[in-house]
Amino acid sequence: MYPISEFKKIYSRIAGLSEFNPDYRKLQRNFFRGNTIVELDNSGRFLIPKNMLQYAELQKEVIVIGMGNKVEIWNPEIYRTQLYRDQAEFSGNVQKYLDSSEH
Repeated sequence: MYPISEFKKIYSRIAGLSEFNPDYRKLQRNFFRGNTIVELDNSGRFLIPKNMLQYAELQKEVIVIGMGNKVEIWNPEIYRTQLYRDQAEFSGNVQKYLDSSEH
């Protein structure tokens, strides 16, 4: 989930890709098909649209993960499974992307 200001930046970049490139067109189609704007109520809450609840397999409990300019909302079981799967790549990615000798 992105604040609207961040979403507009990403939207502009994806919308600006050439529609004549099949890979870009596929990316645009997948990106634009599921976007929904949600509004906060007077208590600062929002409803997650039903199709997104189903897609993310969200039920009673969720985990909200801060990701800098966005948040991710996860089914706790799926998150734990993904976290363990990603853990194997984590160290390699830290070295690959943050190693001071490469920058």
